[in-house]
Amino acid sequence: MNLKWLLQVFEKLGSSLYDFLRKNNYRSFPIDLVREIGWQLLECVAFMHDLRMIHTDLKPENILLVSSDYVKIPEYKGSRLQRDVCYKRVPKSSAIKVIDFGSTTYERQDQTYIVSTRHYRAPEVILGLGWSYPCDVWSVGCIIVELCTVCV
Repeated sequence: MNLKWLLQVFEKLGSSLYDFLRKNNYRSFPIDLVREIGWQLLECVAFMHDLRMIHTDLKPENILLVSSDYVKIPEYKGSRLQRDVCYKRVPKSSAIKVIDFGSTTYERQDQTYIVSTRHYRAPEVILGLGWSYPCDVWSVGCIIVELCTVCV
């Protein structure tokens, strides 16, 4: 038996939410899809918090779609007289996986203040008050708002 290599096998996942938004020209997701993704994010955060863990870096780049499959739906722009139809991509499935636990901290562990991406950083972290469970919830809220209101 030759033990020169150690292999890790992972499931095949789709693109990150960020990459999907970028390839879709930063168009917002339908509200039902945002609701489903938000629910899964909150379930993930609740599970981590039950384990006394704080992710500290929740952002669209760290959320992968389980499948890259999508459908195109029409999006109308312009006045009633001159309607321009363009199509936006919508994921076929709302199933997601949260990744990148490299900066995850435990409840009573010493914490560095420069961990998360600025756009998703909770006010208490910006003020230097440290990390706590609500910081992850703040990041989830930022992500949900972004999925609803990205630039069109």
